[in-house]
Amino acid sequence: MSINKERKVEETFEKLVMNHYRRVFNYIYTLVNDYELSKDLTQDTFMKAYLSFKRLRNKESFPIWIMRVARNLSINRMKKEHLKKMRFVSLFTKRYDKELVNSIGDPGVPLEERVKKDEEESLVKKALYEIPSRMREVLILKEWEDLSYEEIGRIMKISRKAVKSLIHRARQKMKKRLEKEDAFK
Repeated sequence: MSINKERKVEETFEKLVMNHYRRVFNYIYTLVNDYELSKDLTQDTFMKAYLSFKRLRNKESFPIWIMRVARNLSINRMKKEHLKKMRFVSLFTKRYDKELVNSIGDPGVPLEERVKKDEEESLVKKALYEIPSRMREVLILKEWEDLSYEEIGRIMKISRKAVKSLIHRARQKMKKRLEKEDAFK
């Protein structure tokens, strides 16, 4: 490969890293729930992607492909470390954090309300950890990452129908767990 062609490939890859780094890091963090490990796995993901990038035929499929690489590396790492269950950040953390940040220092938001939101988040996290890992994963990809059924299917290597079914069953299980805890009543 010529030097100019090699440089163009590197520049293209560098742009893709800049555009997708945060998303990949956040996704890995939802899987492993460890900041330092997430940084390492994100770096490993992009290193592995770089080594295989020239073989990627359709550069438009990069976002899905890189998420699949991130997923596989994360799962393999968790298996090696004998983690029995995948740990995820609550579906509501992103929304909750924005609300909390906006409410800090706002005299109009009582402390009691902020404490209640914290308790609700804890109940949701508890329910989320109690459902099967594949169900947690599809909920995170759908609700947190806002991916389509097709994109989730490509990342997890399952059909669109299977994704929809998993999401439906996961939501039902979450609802049942939260009702059992008498949450949000």
